[in-house]
Amino acid sequence: MTHPFSVRIFLVDGDPAGIKTVEKTNWSGVGLVFPQSLFAEARKRPELQRTGVYILVGPGESVQLPMVYIGEGDPILPRLQQHESKKDWWTHAVAFTSKDQNLNKAHIQHLEARLVGLAASAKRCQLDNGNTPNTPSLRACL
Repeated sequence: MTHPFSVRIFLVDGDPAGIKTVEKTNWSGVGLVFPQSLFAEARKRPELQRTGVYILVGPGESVQLPMVYIGEGDPILPRLQQHESKKDWWTHAVAFTSKDQNLNKAHIQHLEARLVGLAASAKRCQLDNGNTPNTPSLRACL
Protein backbone atom coordinates (compact mmCIF):
# COMPACT_ATOMS: atom_id res chain seq x y z
CA MET A 1 0.00 0.00 0.00
CA THR A 2 1.34 3.42 -0.88
CA HIS A 3 1.13 6.40 1.42
CA PRO A 4 0.35 9.93 0.31
CA PHE A 5 3.15 12.47 0.22
CA SER A 6 3.85 15.93 -1.16
CA VAL A 7 6.47 16.94 -3.68
CA ARG A 8 7.75 20.50 -3.77
CA ILE A 9 9.06 21.76 -7.10
CA PHE A 10 10.82 25.10 -6.89
CA LEU A 11 11.43 27.06 -10.11
CA VAL A 12 14.79 28.65 -9.33
CA ASP A 13 14.48 31.38 -11.96
CA GLY A 14 10.68 31.39 -12.16
CA ASP A 15 10.70 29.63 -15.55
CA PRO A 16 9.11 26.15 -15.77
CA ALA A 17 11.65 25.27 -18.49
CA GLY A 18 14.58 26.45 -16.33
CA ILE A 19 16.42 25.11 -13.30
CA LYS A 20 14.24 23.32 -10.75
CA THR A 21 14.78 21.80 -7.33
CA VAL A 22 12.59 18.90 -6.22
CA GLU A 23 11.98 17.83 -2.64
CA LYS A 24 9.69 15.22 -1.10
CA THR A 25 8.20 15.58 2.38
CA ASN A 26 10.07 13.64 5.08
CA TRP A 27 13.01 13.04 2.74
CA SER A 28 16.56 14.25 3.32
CA GLY A 29 17.34 14.32 -0.40
CA VAL A 30 17.01 16.98 -3.04
CA GLY A 31 16.80 16.76 -6.81
CA LEU A 32 18.15 19.33 -9.25
CA VAL A 33 16.78 19.35 -12.81
CA PHE A 34 18.17 21.59 -15.55
CA PRO A 35 18.49 21.82 -19.31
CA GLN A 36 21.98 21.61 -20.79
CA SER A 37 21.54 25.15 -22.11
CA LEU A 38 21.55 26.38 -18.47
CA PHE A 39 24.53 24.30 -17.32
CA ALA A 40 26.59 27.47 -16.75
CA GLU A 41 24.00 28.67 -14.22
CA ALA A 42 23.47 25.19 -12.73
CA ARG A 43 27.22 24.91 -11.97
CA LYS A 44 26.75 27.55 -9.26
CA ARG A 45 24.17 25.45 -7.40
CA PRO A 46 25.26 23.95 -4.07
CA GLU A 47 23.62 20.61 -4.95
CA LEU A 48 26.31 19.94 -7.57
CA GLN A 49 29.04 20.49 -4.97
CA ARG A 50 27.81 17.43 -3.04
CA THR A 51 28.12 13.67 -3.41
CA GLY A 52 25.30 12.18 -5.45
CA VAL A 53 23.99 10.47 -8.55
CA TYR A 54 23.01 12.07 -11.84
CA ILE A 55 21.15 11.17 -15.00
CA LEU A 56 21.79 12.70 -18.42
CA VAL A 57 18.86 12.50 -20.84
CA GLY A 58 18.59 13.33 -24.51
CA PRO A 59 17.16 12.15 -27.80
CA GLY A 60 18.14 8.63 -28.69
CA GLU A 61 19.34 7.19 -31.97
CA SER A 62 15.85 5.81 -32.45
CA VAL A 63 13.03 8.32 -32.22
CA GLN A 64 11.09 6.14 -29.80
CA LEU A 65 13.53 5.79 -26.90
CA PRO A 66 15.57 8.50 -25.17
CA MET A 67 19.31 8.16 -24.59
CA VAL A 68 20.23 7.99 -20.88
CA TYR A 69 23.52 7.99 -18.99
CA ILE A 70 23.55 7.31 -15.24
CA GLY A 71 26.58 8.24 -13.15
CA GLU A 72 27.84 9.21 -9.72
CA GLY A 73 30.16 11.86 -8.44
CA ASP A 74 31.86 12.88 -5.24
CA PRO A 75 31.09 15.72 -5.88
CA ILE A 76 28.80 15.67 -8.93
CA LEU A 77 29.99 18.84 -10.72
CA PRO A 78 33.42 17.61 -11.95
CA ARG A 79 31.79 14.54 -13.51
CA LEU A 80 29.22 16.69 -15.32
CA GLN A 81 32.02 18.96 -16.57
CA GLN A 82 33.82 15.91 -17.99
CA HIS A 83 30.65 14.88 -19.83
CA GLU A 84 30.03 18.37 -21.18
CA SER A 85 32.56 17.94 -23.98
CA LYS A 86 32.43 14.14 -24.41
CA LYS A 87 28.66 13.56 -24.39
CA ASP A 88 27.14 16.20 -26.60
CA TRP A 89 23.78 14.45 -27.02
CA TRP A 90 22.20 15.25 -23.65
CA THR A 91 19.58 17.95 -23.36
CA HIS A 92 18.67 17.66 -19.65
CA ALA A 93 20.31 16.56 -16.43
CA VAL A 94 18.84 15.36 -13.15
CA ALA A 95 21.01 15.18 -10.02
CA PHE A 96 20.08 13.71 -6.64
CA THR A 97 21.97 14.44 -3.48
CA SER A 98 21.39 14.76 0.25
CA LYS A 99 20.45 18.04 1.91
CA ASP A 100 22.37 17.02 5.03
CA GLN A 101 25.43 15.79 3.08
CA ASN A 102 24.92 12.35 4.58
CA LEU A 103 25.73 10.31 1.44
CA ASN A 104 29.14 8.70 1.06
CA LYS A 105 30.86 7.05 -1.90
CA ALA A 106 29.44 3.57 -1.13
CA HIS A 107 25.91 4.97 -0.91
CA ILE A 108 26.09 6.66 -4.30
CA GLN A 109 27.81 3.70 -5.96
CA HIS A 110 24.94 1.55 -4.68
CA LEU A 111 22.37 4.04 -6.00
CA GLU A 112 24.12 4.24 -9.38
CA ALA A 113 24.20 0.44 -9.73
CA ARG A 114 20.52 0.15 -8.79
CA LEU A 115 19.48 2.92 -11.20
CA VAL A 116 21.46 1.38 -14.08
CA GLY A 117 19.94 -2.03 -13.32
CA LEU A 118 16.41 -0.64 -13.15
CA ALA A 119 16.85 1.35 -16.37
CA ALA A 120 18.25 -1.69 -18.21
CA SER A 121 15.47 -4.00 -17.05
CA ALA A 122 12.72 -1.46 -17.87
CA LYS A 123 13.93 -1.27 -21.50
CA ARG A 124 12.44 2.21 -21.87
CA CYS A 125 15.66 3.99 -22.86
CA GLN A 126 18.96 3.47 -24.63
CA LEU A 127 21.64 3.31 -21.92
CA ASP A 128 24.86 5.07 -22.83
CA ASN A 129 26.69 3.51 -19.88
CA GLY A 130 29.66 1.49 -21.14
CA ASN A 131 29.53 -0.96 -18.26
CA THR A 132 27.16 -2.09 -15.55
CA PRO A 133 28.49 -0.97 -12.16
CA ASN A 134 28.70 -3.52 -9.36
CA THR A 135 26.58 -2.95 -6.29
CA PRO A 136 28.99 -2.28 -3.40
CA SER A 137 28.45 -3.70 0.04
CA LEU A 138 26.89 -1.18 2.39
CA ARG A 139 27.74 -3.14 5.57
CA ALA A 140 30.63 -0.79 6.35
CA CYS A 141 28.17 2.11 6.30
CA LEU A 142 25.75 0.68 8.85
